[in-house]
Formats: sequence, C-alpha cells, structure tokens
Amino acid sequence: MRTKDELVSIPFRHIVYAIAGLPLSALLICIFLSVILHLDASTRTHCGVDNWLPSVSAAVASFSPERYIWRVFIGLHGAPRFVLAFAFRNLLLSAPIRSPSAGIPFAILCQLACFLNLGENFFLLILTSISSVEDHEAHKMSFIGFAVCAILYMFLSTGLFNYSNRRLISKMAEKSYQYKLTCCCASVVSILFACYFYYRHNTYCEPGVYTLFALSEYSVIITNILFHSTLYFDFEGRRFTLTASRGAGTDYQTLLPMYDDEKHEI
Repeated sequence: MRTKDELVSIPFRHIVYAIAGLPLSALLICIFLSVILHLDASTRTHCGVDNWLPSVSAAVASFSPERYIWRVFIGLHGAPRFVLAFAFRNLLLSAPIRSPSAGIPFAILCQLACFLNLGENFFLLILTSISSVEDHEAHKMSFIGFAVCAILYMFLSTGLFNYSNRRLISKMAEKSYQYKLTCCCASVVSILFACYFYYRHNTYCEPGVYTLFALSEYSVIITNILFHSTLYFDFEGRRFTLTASRGAGTDYQTLLPMYDDEKHEI
C-alpha cells in the first residue's frame, strides 16, 4: 500500500505569468531606461540620421543597467520554459488524435516540437548571456538559432494542437488555438517588416526608418511572448505537482505530474 505526499504544487497560471511577465517587463524596462539614459547612443547608426527608439540589441545589451536587468529576468524565466516544453508535449500526446494510424508520426512530430521549444529557450539564454560586443559571431549564431527555432515551433505546435483535436475540447481550447494562429501570422508579418525597414534604413538612410525597424523588432518579441502565453488557456485549472510515494520502507519521487484543481491526476 503506497501513499503520496505532495511536496510542491504550483498552479500552471503562475508559471505562465512568469514566462510571459518576466521577458515582457524586462523589454519594457530596458527600452524605457535606454530612452531616458542613453537615447543618443542607443539610437545612433552609421547613417547619422534622427531616430527615436533603440533597437532590441541596443536596448537590452549595450548599456548598463539595462543589460543586467535583461539577463536576470530572462535567466529567471528560463527554467519554467524548459519545464513547460515537456508539459505541452505531454498535453498533445494525451489528446485524442484523428486516427490510430497517425499515432507514431504524430508522436514523432510532438517530440520534434518539444525539441524546437527547448532549442528556442536555449538559444535565447545564450543570446542573452553573450552580447554582440563580447562575441559577435556567437551572438549572431545564437540569434539565428533562436529565430529559426521560434518560428518553426510556433507553426508546428499550432498545427499539432489543431490536428490533435485539442481545440475541440472546450471553448477555452478553441480560443487558445485562435490566439496561437494569430500570433504566428503576426510574428511573420513583424519579421518581414523588420527586414524591410532594416534594408531601407541601410540603403537610403532616411530619418525615422530605424525607429520603424525597432518597433518591428519589439513586435516580433511581443508576439512570441503572447504565443507562449496561450499556455494559460491550454493548462487552465491545472497544477504542477511534485509528489513522493512511500511503500515498503522506500520513498519514490514522482516528478511533476499534472493535476486539475479538483486534485484528480491527469
């Protein structure tokens, strides 16, 4: 006969608040401080024209105290992101798929999505830890890795969420799917605008165009944050729980099973 002792129990919504609130707060604080403390330096480019907002890299990595605020906040949000990558994979795998014959390919794609999610978080942590001034090549490769993993994960996980029939389970799930799809499209549009304004700034050196590029960068980050925030709907009413099972004089630990608010194990 075994009994389970609940060691840690955390509502999913608190974890979602952390993975969304920390990077969003860090971005807004860093932009505000860059504008107040380092406006001229953070908006200066080789063109020498007027600009009014810093790029993301200038706002979060070029000056103090902004770079330290960014690193601390992103570092704190990293651990929950790793945990939720596996939690979302398990959520998809436990969903009713369209046909039994699709089980193995579907499971493989879920594992791939989890890998991309982990890769996105890993590259973000590396990108945050190494500025372009410290190691330009490592910073550039980390940014490319982050961008590729983020875009691929957003579209793959949204497609799997739809294919798994998760969106049909409740109105909350359908809302989550619609928000995911909107964030995917908004992210692609933001990236295209960022590329366009960056090219135009470097080609024509027009006043204010670099500011439009900076706004497009902000939009890319915010849409990514909003996409991950849809986990609030996916895990609505559930909890992360760490338990210890006791039996025959031996303790067994079970790492983070999922429970709903009525304490029924998922």
